Amino acid sequence: MEKKEYRAYIIAIGIATLIAGSAFFYKTMLWKASISPPVVPVLGVPGSTHSHASLLVIVGESAVDFCKPQYMLRSQYVHFKDNNCLVVHKQATGVTLQTFFKTIGVELTNACLAITPTDRHCINSANKLHVVINGADVPIENLVYYELQNNDHILINYGPEEGVLLRFKYNQVPNVPVGIDESPTGPQL
Repeated sequence: MEKKEYRAYIIAIGIATLIAGSAFFYKTMLWKASISPPVVPVLGVPGSTHSHASLLVIVGESAVDFCKPQYMLRSQYVHFKDNNCLVVHKQATGVTLQTFFKTIGVELTNACLAITPTDRHCINSANKLHVVINGADVPIENLVYYELQNNDHILINYGPEEGVLLRFKYNQVPNVPVGIDESPTGPQL
């Protein structure tokens, strides 16, 4: 190798090392410092937003029936209404899935899904709890940070399904109907 080629080779190695070192420094030092910790959404006033999400809760092979009167219009912040037990009506900013579940008396933790105090479904060797929002698995402990968004598609599944079988169940979550709150006189809250 000639002296000129050798010098160009050394310069190229030096530049590559500098780039790799800079990327490593950014990734390990600066990038981590720029990520802020998750923030729990603050519940806004009723009427501060108006959006809808589809929700399907399946235990085993059966969808939970939220069409009963005790689940309808339980809160001015977020609710089911008009006997439609698949569409969550969000009326305030800051509403999370956990906020909604509290309003209808449902508890969802890392270990259990409690529809009522006597209807509890806890994880075991055969059954697991999965939350899928818009096609992505969401750890239950992160739900406190996720504010419901317009047209969210949410599956809560208690059963043995994972992978493709869980995706098949997720595909059962219906779309939010177009114009769900519209009447001839305009949108209704």
